[in-house]
Amino acid sequence: MTHPPTTILPVPSAYVERERFILDACRGLRVLHLGCIGMEYCDSQTRARTFERSLHHQLSAIADVTGVDLSAQAIELIRRDGLASNIVVGDVQHLESLGLEATFDRVVAGDIIEHITCPGRMLDGARALLRLGGELIVTTPNAFGLPRYLRFLSGRFRENDEHVMCFNFENLFHMLERHGLTPRRAMTCYQRRARGMGAAFQVGRAILERVPRWGGTLLVTASVKDHTRPGGAGVSPAITPKG
Repeated sequence: MTHPPTTILPVPSAYVERERFILDACRGLRVLHLGCIGMEYCDSQTRARTFERSLHHQLSAIADVTGVDLSAQAIELIRRDGLASNIVVGDVQHLESLGLEATFDRVVAGDIIEHITCPGRMLDGARALLRLGGELIVTTPNAFGLPRYLRFLSGRFRENDEHVMCFNFENLFHMLERHGLTPRRAMTCYQRRARGMGAAFQVGRAILERVPRWGGTLLVTASVKDHTRPGGAGVSPAITPKG
């Protein structure tokens, strides 16, 4: 027997530029940025060298940001070069161990949930650090996205070596709900550098703006359910087992 989710799932509504959406959503607010350095497939030297082009660097110019990343070496290089002092070394699956006392208006988990072994632990930690009325922003590759499917059909698809799971809108919504978060908005997105693809990008963008559920990257926002705050009644899962 199947059990419906506790809320009506949002319908994918738009195809947007990832960086612009996140920057606009975080401007002037207190932000926790998970896996903030990015470029996880590169060595620490490269990650530090390209940091000034990162989303975290842009966020730091417009918001009160705390970043979390697992790469102590990359963080050390970034600090040494005076590029950022607002990043702490830590595992996003164990946010409770970092001693972060503030509650945040936004938690940004950009293209990280597909990398980690226990994404539910990250979501639990994010939920505990979000203020009521705040939002979690999650981006992750769309398992049913048109770009991935076309690469699969042509025999050119290869999953990133760092990815351990794939998401579509429904199972991402279900995971959020299971960990005390209510999905609010659903979109797909592209990265700013995709504009450099010229005519191919423009054609693809025209299609995906009409059918956003086919976009290559999911972008979902979620808020905290009131009864799941620490000290509350606990998490109400989207699926309630029988027996």
